[in-house]
Amino acid sequence: MSARHAAVHVPLGTVARRHWEDWVSVLAGLYLVVSPLWMQMTHPRAIWLAPLGIVLIVFGAWSELRERASAFAEGFVALAGAFIIASPWIGGFAGANGLALTAWIVGGLAVVMSTLETLDRRRRVVEGGEPIRTPRR
Repeated sequence: MSARHAAVHVPLGTVARRHWEDWVSVLAGLYLVVSPLWMQMTHPRAIWLAPLGIVLIVFGAWSELRERASAFAEGFVALAGAFIIASPWIGGFAGANGLALTAWIVGGLAVVMSTLETLDRRRRVVEGGEPIRTPRR
């Protein structure tokens, strides 16, 4: 292993570098939580969006704030985004245009942001801009 790619230990409490993709996921989750109230969606299944938005907020913020958990949390953001995309069919509100469209757009945005963040992280590791972590012994 070259000196450029030397393995280093990153403490558990280390604060992550700032990534705009994580904040977009947090804002998308916030929009998902408040959109049924803001857009006056009266469909009874609109309640599905609030917990899914909270999941996006939690894992987006977790990914942003903790370096060691970042890759793990990005995976959950992608899974949450995929579930949000599928939620109109799972929850039976695919016919509710505004509600379903909101879920599809926010879910797609979460998947895209998670993918961009993962690709950026891999690029930084390959270029040596971010340390490669090894497990504790």
